[in-house]
Amino acid sequence: AGLFHLDNFSPGALEIYKEMLTSQKERRAQLRSEKIEIPKSSEIGAKATNLGFILERLAPTLDGFTFDKNDCRSMFDPIDYVIFEGMSKEQKVSKVVFVDIKTGGATLTSKQRKIKKVVDDKKVAFEVYEP
Repeated sequence: AGLFHLDNFSPGALEIYKEMLTSQKERRAQLRSEKIEIPKSSEIGAKATNLGFILERLAPTLDGFTFDKNDCRSMFDPIDYVIFEGMSKEQKVSKVVFVDIKTGGATLTSKQRKIKKVVDDKKVAFEVYEP
């Protein structure tokens, strides 16, 4: 260890001090660069989210949508659609399906996973409320 007082460095300590200053300058430049990129990535994420919301609402009208759009009832939160298969054409519901639209590699939220588990466990009921 080289001892020093104020800015009177030993040769070894001076070398370490210069390396630390260089490292600090590099880190500051890196942080400035990252700070510039944050708004860009936030903007891209916001655009993707907004596009996802639009596609969720348009999904029943798209060619690849496998359900009859007239059987769809929108909720959008926490699940996008409840579909009553057969309701519009056959006047008889053959199946009730919960559908959530995902774009861009999005995954189910924690709430949606819990809802899926309840449905998978067949813990679904129909009740009539009469105040």
